[in-house]
Amino acid sequence: MSKVWIERWQTGRTGWHEPGGNAGLRAHWDKVRAGREVLVPLSGASPDLLWLADAGHAVTGIELSDIAVQFFFEESGLAYTVDNSGPLPAYRAADVEITIYQGDYFAFPGTGFEALYDRGALVALPADRRPAYVAKTRQCLDSDPGCLLVTLEYDQARVDGPPFAVMPEEIDEYWPGLQRVEARDDLETSPPKFREAGLDDLYEVFWLKASTC
Repeated sequence: MSKVWIERWQTGRTGWHEPGGNAGLRAHWDKVRAGREVLVPLSGASPDLLWLADAGHAVTGIELSDIAVQFFFEESGLAYTVDNSGPLPAYRAADVEITIYQGDYFAFPGTGFEALYDRGALVALPADRRPAYVAKTRQCLDSDPGCLLVTLEYDQARVDGPPFAVMPEEIDEYWPGLQRVEARDDLETSPPKFREAGLDDLYEVFWLKASTC
């Protein structure tokens, strides 16, 4: 899977990237009892990082592709430094509290994060990889984090991911107590392969909890 995502950034096949940021984040984040330190796994080049920092958070992203990390800083116009002293290179913005670690998420050593924003991580992984991702993420969070999780729901028998469908029963297993707060019709703005497969429905679904998740 790692090779797939690197190749997609190399070839510009980034249909999941939202240049304007995620509307659901802006609509629902104020409902999350989020602490200051926010973890964003598989962050890509999302401008959501900058939005969260502007909202007063110290934001940490982890992204596999160095192309995506550099694209984020180029698009946002942020100056940055690179710290190679740890297990993963850390790209730190000069003027806002954003750090992106470049490399394998499972090698990321950080812990104690007070909130989780996952728009592109869980849906990027096939079913057999998702339990390990959830276990790793739990290790990174403190005991009472706020959470905003974004998933996709569609008929995966008709077209496969990535991004993958993650259905409600799986969310209940991974993050008991999350509340499903919205499902938006996302078919027209999804990657073209979903429309080409003749899907009638594809929903972007928002899950949150303001305390333990």
